[in-house]
Amino acid sequence: MIRPDIRVIKALAVTARQYPEVLEWLRDWRQHELEQLPMAVNNPAPLQGRCQVLGELYKLVKDAPDMAAKGYTSPPSSQT
Repeated sequence: MIRPDIRVIKALAVTARQYPEVLEWLRDWRQHELEQLPMAVNNPAPLQGRCQVLGELYKLVKDAPDMAAKGYTSPPSSQT
């Protein structure tokens, strides 16, 4: 995953605190996709990828308030 800069972390932190239903929705969506995995016999790779991305996104949104409070440092900008 590409590390977001501090502005994105702060925006996600606000979202997680003010709209906890977003976090619940991400969790439920990920769970739904995980439950579909056993039925994806022909080509499970897209479903596995979706589960991976949803899991990372859920964790990022869930952890964003703590990351923002602890002074998360943005990745160095890559300007070429």
